[in-house]
Amino acid sequence: MATPIIEFSGFSYYYPNYENAALNNITVTIESGDFIGLIGRNKAGKSTACLSMMGLAPHIIGGDWIGEIKVNGNVLSAENASDMTKVAGIVFQDAESQFTQETVEDEIAFSMCNLGLERSEIIKRIEEVMDSCYLHELSGRSPFHLSGGQQQRLAVACLLALRPDIIILDESTSQLDPIGRDEIFNLVSRLHQEGKTIIMADHNIEKIAEYTDKVMVLHDGELKLFGETKYIFQKKEELNGYDIRLPQVTDAVFKLKDIYNFKELPINLNEAEQLFTHLENNKRRNK
Repeated sequence: MATPIIEFSGFSYYYPNYENAALNNITVTIESGDFIGLIGRNKAGKSTACLSMMGLAPHIIGGDWIGEIKVNGNVLSAENASDMTKVAGIVFQDAESQFTQETVEDEIAFSMCNLGLERSEIIKRIEEVMDSCYLHELSGRSPFHLSGGQQQRLAVACLLALRPDIIILDESTSQLDPIGRDEIFNLVSRLHQEGKTIIMADHNIEKIAEYTDKVMVLHDGELKLFGETKYIFQKKEELNGYDIRLPQVTDAVFKLKDIYNFKELPINLNEAEQLFTHLENNKRRNK
């Protein structure tokens, strides 16, 4: 049985000096090992949800709240929010703004030095995460002279060095070209396969459909849908009502749904190929 790792219980959050809730009465449980796609239009509450899972909202940036969030069974509070880096890490849209050191290797070491880890342990972990994130050839370069995808991989490596169970990515591919975007999705997919819990807020519906196993749909600060990715992307009318489109392949097949009496729509190209191969084979057998 899966273990709850992040639990929202009737959680609402108000930014300082704002009357309207950025998140409104959120109740949801994320389980250990989930790969969650967090989707919604701009201002839906995705970034606020990411900040809340880290305890940054409200316990670091301030504001008012109702309800609670538990991480690994512990209620987040002002007293323990700063300890969240031992459990979870977050990568923001602009990874470069998180860097302070002169080389890739030093950047990875920086947070571990702040924790007072032994030099031998720091060196060991640097080697591990540089392998995991394919950074060895970049070790002596400045973080500020890397491509966007390389910077995001470095930001993930800095988190992995702290060995968190949860990795949160807040629009981390939005400024990347297709190559950089694929680098990050492939990396986090592999980390998920290794047992990490991934929460990824992103507007790229095709990638969310391809990689995640569950989807959370936010709209105007409210949680509207939550469930398996395959199930959520069957709901065309509902998603469109929240200004979210289906994956292109799903939308294309949706137009044929009634003609061929499809019971379930494909959500990626591989599923579509399998569906139409099966359809073609049936036609040949029935001739």
